[in-house]
Amino acid sequence: MRTSSSLLVAAALVFVVVVAETLPAAEATYRPIGNTSNLVILQVGRFSVLVYDLSHRKSLVFVSVVSGETEAAVGGGTNYRLVILAETTPGGSKAKFQCVVWGVPGSRANTWKLLSFKAI
Repeated sequence: MRTSSSLLVAAALVFVVVVAETLPAAEATYRPIGNTSNLVILQVGRFSVLVYDLSHRKSLVFVSVVSGETEAAVGGGTNYRLVILAETTPGGSKAKFQCVVWGVPGSRANTWKLLSFKAI
């Protein structure tokens, strides 16, 4: 009885290893944004600056999206990783920031989320 249980456990482990090796890797695959002047991309950039300003009581002014990447998010929607150019004070010096925003294009504003925002 003990031998058959050991064989059953060993067979189950081999099955799990074989199945795990045949499954595709679940890695995030960001793809570059070709046109950073696209209306949706600009709106995502403006959204990130607005939300950051409101939550941190800053006075950043959105200037442009310098570069970015997108990926399909697990569970739906899209992750946007953008490099934003913003004025640190209205009419003042400019700085670059990296943000990550999750959202569903065409959905309402309350479904979008700013996941990170930092100076680079």
